[in-house]
Order: sequence, then C-alpha cells, then structure tokens
Amino acid sequence: MPTTRTAAGRALVAVVAGVVLALLADCSVGAQDAPVVVQAPQASAPTPSSRAGVPLTVQVYAVQADHMYRLTRTVPPGAGLEPALTALAMPLTTAEVARGLRTALPTTGTALKGELRDAVARVSVPKGFDHISVREQELAMAQLVFTVTADTLASSVVLVQGSRELPVPDATGQLVARPVTRLDYAAYQPTS
Repeated sequence: MPTTRTAAGRALVAVVAGVVLALLADCSVGAQDAPVVVQAPQASAPTPSSRAGVPLTVQVYAVQADHMYRLTRTVPPGAGLEPALTALAMPLTTAEVARGLRTALPTTGTALKGELRDAVARVSVPKGFDHISVREQELAMAQLVFTVTADTLASSVVLVQGSRELPVPDATGQLVARPVTRLDYAAYQPTS
C-alpha cells in the first residue's frame, strides 16, 4: 500500500517532468520553408612571409676562435630548411660580437635557400661563394652543417649551384664531392 509520502513524491516528479518537457518543446527549431545556401570562406595557401603559427626557437652556430658556438634564435614558422637558414642569416648582436663571435659565411645579399631530399640538405649558394679562403670555407661549412642538422631532418649537407653539386673542404681542407656531416667537421665541435 503506497504511503502519502510516496504518492506525493511521484506527483512532484510527474509535474517537474511535464515542466521540463514543455520548456524543451518551446526551444526547438522549426523546419525551414526552403533551403538556404551557405557560402564557405575562400581558403588561401599561406605564403612563406605570412605563415601563421608560433615562432620557432632554433639552434644556430657561430664561429668563436676555432670552434662553433651554439646560439638560439627565434624565427617565424616555416617548412623544411627555411627556419634554420633564416636563423643563420640573422646578424649577430653587439653583445655576441663583443664575446668574440663571428660568422664565416660570406655576405652575399641573397638569402640561402635549400631543400631536403632523403635526409640530405641541398643548400643553394650564389656564385662566388667559393672565393673565400679554404680556412673560411671550412668554418662556413661547419656553420652550415651544425646549424642545418640541429633542427631539421637533415643529417648531411651538400652545396649546389643550380643543379650542380659543389665540392667543399672538410675540416682538413681536403675537397670532398659528397654530402658532408658533423663528423667531417668534428674538429670544430661546439664549445657550448
């Protein structure tokens, strides 16, 4: 036999359920009389200078005496070798120069560009890049190799002009006509 309390509880639940159903019925969206055309926004491909995203912090190497010195640079987001080569092209600060840091890469007025093929960074250099002394070429190659292999998928570097691969000196000054790695410039290992 149901008690008065149980019957009152059931009645209250029934009233609350009825109110909730009535409120939900008033919130529904009715059917449209005719379809409405919706225009999708036009998509545009990002250009290298307008890539959206978080700036990247990459390692870049400078010359200090006879060794590489590791620095960090913040660069815009990019794909492939672009962030590393952008960081390498950034000038040294006054404080870095005061600490004895320098670059062995010649100033060409043209930014270095490159592409990655099967873990080999193919870095395109302008004509005249090989007109610096052999010692400076060694240091420049060490800078390129350590920087490019630090924050990309590249494990080696080859210099190219057009479709021609250029021979480069290793750390002993010996010209090699193959992709070079950090092992080729182990004599210039970073001190920091």
